[in-house]
Amino acid sequence: MISNPNSTSQSDALFRQVIPLLRDVEGAHLRMQFTHYAGHAEEIVRGLRRADYDAIVVFGGDGTVNEVVNGLLGPADNDQRPAPEELPVLGVIPTGSANVFVRALGIPNTPVEAAHVLARLLERDTRRTIRLGTWNERWFAVNAGFGLDADVLARVDRAREMGFAATPLRYLAVSAQAYLRARVIPPEISVHAVNRDGKEITAHKVPLMFTSNTNPWTFLGPLPVVTNPRNSFDKGLGLFGVSDLGGIHGLVGMLHLMGVDRKRVLSKITQARALQFDDAQVVELETPTPKRFQADGESEGKFTKVHLESVADAIEVFAPSQPRPPHERSVREILRDLVRIK
Repeated sequence: MISNPNSTSQSDALFRQVIPLLRDVEGAHLRMQFTHYAGHAEEIVRGLRRADYDAIVVFGGDGTVNEVVNGLLGPADNDQRPAPEELPVLGVIPTGSANVFVRALGIPNTPVEAAHVLARLLERDTRRTIRLGTWNERWFAVNAGFGLDADVLARVDRAREMGFAATPLRYLAVSAQAYLRARVIPPEISVHAVNRDGKEITAHKVPLMFTSNTNPWTFLGPLPVVTNPRNSFDKGLGLFGVSDLGGIHGLVGMLHLMGVDRKRVLSKITQARALQFDDAQVVELETPTPKRFQADGESEGKFTKVHLESVADAIEVFAPSQPRPPHERSVREILRDLVRIK
C-alpha cells in the first residue's frame, strides 16, 4: 500500500478503520509505505512487476494515482512498456479532494466504504483493464488541460499552501475569478485531434479546451461535471471546449463545466459555440505563448505545445465490472455525499 499522508482526509483514526478490512482478505500480506515528497510514490513503485507484488493499493487522491501509474508504466514514449498482466493490479482507497479516478470506476468516494468494496474485489479477484492517456512522455488517468483549468488548480494549490481547505466553494470562487480574467485576455489554444474512425477536428484561438479520460470530467463536491457523456475508460479521450467566453454563451459554458447543467438544459444555448469530440486517439494542443498545463489535477508547468494520445489496455485495476455511472446517482445519494464533505 502506498499512502500519501498529506492527502486531504487521512488520519490515524481512518487507518484504524481501513487497514483491518484489507488485512482480513484471505491470503493478503500487507506492506505499507508512506510518501514524503512530491514524486516519491513514482520512485517507490518504479520497475515493480507482478512477480514482486500482486497488487498496489493507493491510499490517496488522483495525484498519487498519477504518480503510481507513471512509476509502473515508465516513460510514455517507450515502445517497450510492460504489458498489463506483467504489472501489479492497481487498487485505490480515496482520500483526496476530488477522487475522480476511483469514482469514475464506480467505487465509493468515502474511504471506509471504498475499503469494504476493495476488500470484496480483492477476494473475488474482480478486475478490469482500462485505457490511459499520455501527454508528451508522461501518463495521466483522469484529465489534462491547458489554460483556465490549470490556472484554477494552481491558485487552489496556493490557497492550500496557505492553510485553506480545497472545498467545492473554493473551487467555485477561484473558477469564477479565472473565468472573468480569461474574458479580458482569453487564451488562444489551437487543437487538432483524430478519433478511432479517422474523423478529425481542427480549431484555432479556442479559449477553453479540456481533455478527459473519464466520465465525468471531474467532480465539484458531490456533483459530477459531465462534458462528454459517451466517454469512458474503454474509449479514447474526450475533448470539450468553448469557442467564445463572451456573452451569455460563454457564461452558460462555464456553468456547464461547474456542474450546474446536469440535465443539459442550458447546453442548447452553448451548442453553437461548444467544441465536443469523442474517442480521440491523438490530440495536439498548441498556444502562441507558454500556458499552464495540468494533468490529473497537478500543475505540470508552462508549455506552448502538448501531444496527447489514448492508450488501450494500459493497466489492470480492481473495479466493478459493470459500475453505475456517477452522473446517474439519485438526488438522495448526492445529498448524502454532500454532508460527508470535510
